[in-house]
Amino acid sequence: MKKILFICTILFIASVACKKENVGGGGLCACSPIQVPTLNLVIKNSLGGDLLSDKITGYYEKSKIQITRKDAAGKVTAVDFNIRPPFSYGNEKFNYNYLLIPVGFLQAADDTLYLKLGDNKTYEIKVMLNQQKYDPDKITIDGKVVEKDKGTIANYTTLFYITE
Repeated sequence: MKKILFICTILFIASVACKKENVGGGGLCACSPIQVPTLNLVIKNSLGGDLLSDKITGYYEKSKIQITRKDAAGKVTAVDFNIRPPFSYGNEKFNYNYLLIPVGFLQAADDTLYLKLGDNKTYEIKVMLNQQKYDPDKITIDGKVVEKDKGTIANYTTLFYITE
């Protein structure tokens, strides 16, 4: 009898330990990891070469890339980013390195990122987030809409392409 009571207690604790955040369920579990939206940018040259790969002449190493933003007070702050290597998922292969930029700090529609590649001009990037998936839905660079990957890779992650 003690074993059954012990098991029932454990099951009860486990069932109430992981409550939904919003009343009625349908949201994230309170013990789920927090996922920050990220902007994934592929930088290509006019021939389609990966400008984040050291195998391409004229590539950009991480130390030559600057990403900044202005806060509400007008102060310019650096944004942390990473360069992710190509990846594969099952039989699907993606052969480009890409910039992985967390954009969870973006709050308003007028929030802007600034991207400087080497000694080139600074690009102004505006990110529009999809509020349901909390993922970048559309971006513009210097007022022009940027190409979004619509192939099979879009099943795994949202990628945008910049041609230098």
